[in-house]
Amino acid sequence: MMFAYIVAVVSALALTSAYPTGAPSSTCVSMRPGHLAEPQPHPGPYSITTPVNTMKAGDSIEVTISGNTPEDFFRGILLEARQGDKIVGTWTVNDDFSQLLDCGEPGNAVTHANSVDKLTVSYLWTAPEDLEGDAVFLVTIVKVYETFWVALPSAPVKVLSHH
Repeated sequence: MMFAYIVAVVSALALTSAYPTGAPSSTCVSMRPGHLAEPQPHPGPYSITTPVNTMKAGDSIEVTISGNTPEDFFRGILLEARQGDKIVGTWTVNDDFSQLLDCGEPGNAVTHANSVDKLTVSYLWTAPEDLEGDAVFLVTIVKVYETFWVALPSAPVKVLSHH
């Protein structure tokens, strides 16, 4: 009986260990890593910026995540665009430390592919053809295993219908 208990505890600990190769799709909704620690309070020492605050449906914009100082590196991210609770749009990744994640639809989220220290990353987000209204970019940032921020928001970007 004791052996089964030990196996269960070790299995649970293994499931909540760090994800050096990216967030699992089970974290898509909560955006909370399965780390045995509490999230840091908002706002974090990171910026989520876009070059414009208005765009047309179907168009793409660059979304940049950066630490505010050289000490504000990060090793893990989960990035989504949301309209309300709905994950919207698709991402384009063109670096070696990131990968697309399927959060219900292929390529609608981005996560890290390795745990190399990063100070800034940029991705291209494409709004759906039929999107209208505000979209907000949410990012969960893991600095180190026990230090992370969940769903830090960008300023909203207004998506205009392309009709």
